[in-house]
Amino acid sequence: MKTKQIGIIGAVMIGIAIAWTMTFFSADLNQDIQVIDTPYAIDASTLQNKIKEKQIFVVDIRDEQSYAAGHIPGSSFDYLYDSTLDKRVGTIQSRLPDVASTAQFVLIDEDGKVSNQIAQSMSENGIKTFYLEGGIESWGEELKTTSTPKKIDASQLYSKIQQNEDIYLLDVREPSELEVTKISSSVNIPLADVFSTNQIEQIPDDKPVVVICASGNRATIATYALALEGIDFQVLEGGINAWDSFLEENNLNPI
Repeated sequence: MKTKQIGIIGAVMIGIAIAWTMTFFSADLNQDIQVIDTPYAIDASTLQNKIKEKQIFVVDIRDEQSYAAGHIPGSSFDYLYDSTLDKRVGTIQSRLPDVASTAQFVLIDEDGKVSNQIAQSMSENGIKTFYLEGGIESWGEELKTTSTPKKIDASQLYSKIQQNEDIYLLDVREPSELEVTKISSSVNIPLADVFSTNQIEQIPDDKPVVVICASGNRATIATYALALEGIDFQVLEGGINAWDSFLEENNLNPI
């Protein structure tokens, strides 16, 4: 009889131990999930307020067609994947150290499933980045549409200049780079200055702004600040390098 009682008590004790272990590891797992996800998430209401106060740079990482069909007002468009992501992060860290250390970014995708991973990666590299929880599907406000492509090639830009279209050419390279080659009608505001309140106020918001750099990398980053100010932007695809190649291939004189 005693042996049977001891067996029953032992079985109960083992059951309690198993239940406690499962509860402990379940709680620990949930805690780990919260640590990974929560710091990088931002809800739509909070994001709306931050955009109104111009406290955050909003980058839409969906494809350009989706962006054109409807995007959050104040958001730019960029392909933040693979080597492009590495290039953007490296440029922000090296050329915009103040922005990298003090500014906030938020990434927008369809449902938040991809943007959360990229936000975590950028944050781990020292750039404070969030993702919109639930993606653009969670945005309750009206979306903005656009019919203007966010990139313009050298041929298209050349035609616009020749036709005297009312556009603003913004070159975000360093002044020394413009001494080598430039478009004569462009205005030089280096990338770091574009993120300065005093400098960005010089850029018009009543006409299209074509952003120029060496290859398109810095120009794209500049659009993060332009978009937040409601400035209509296009990036010269391939930058001044592509522009110079276009002129040479077509035997055209610099303009």
